[in-house]
Amino acid sequence: MSDTTTEKKLDTIAKLLAKAERTTPEEAAALTEHAERLMVKYAIDQARVDERRRLHGKTSESIVEESIVWTGTYNVALGDMAASVIYALGSMRVLESRRQGRCVTFVVGYESDVRQALSLLRSLEVQAMVAMRAWWHEHAHEYRFGSDWDRRKARDHFIRGFGHGAHARIAANRLQVIEEAGNGTDLVLVSRRQRVDEHVDAMHLAKARETNTRL
Repeated sequence: MSDTTTEKKLDTIAKLLAKAERTTPEEAAALTEHAERLMVKYAIDQARVDERRRLHGKTSESIVEESIVWTGTYNVALGDMAASVIYALGSMRVLESRRQGRCVTFVVGYESDVRQALSLLRSLEVQAMVAMRAWWHEHAHEYRFGSDWDRRKARDHFIRGFGHGAHARIAANRLQVIEEAGNGTDLVLVSRRQRVDEHVDAMHLAKARETNTRL
């Protein structure tokens, strides 16, 4: 996969997500699904290239650790959405920290996968809030006798549902793309994920050693 081809794919994905953030929730869902499917295809192509490089003793893509911070009233719901999306994408690991009114999502994986995942998550954050406001505009009257907590909880549940929908959509598309990609694709992806898992295990081991040293 040439650099030019890669940039074209990434540019197409970015444009689809940007457009999804500026339209109706219904059209946004279709645009985002298209972007997610292209993202999965790109990730598989990149995994194959990286596997070939690794088998030939060449330098492969780096595993990185990146974070995204969710703040505000719905920070935990957005964190849950992020975890659902990362699990659905399948090639990365997600860790989470919640404290002092914020939720931090840590994403561990190969650099190209993580970069695309963070881009998707930021777009989904915008889309979730737009969709939630549109839903609330239609359904607020149903909670007119409820407390502020009840109303906030209803909006929180909507965002969680939005995240579950994204998870189901991505997981289904990923399975289909893997099947269309042919024999050996699943093995390449399993190998890639195993190396990410080993990296996370090493992170935990290093943290444990650091704690023991401090004690």
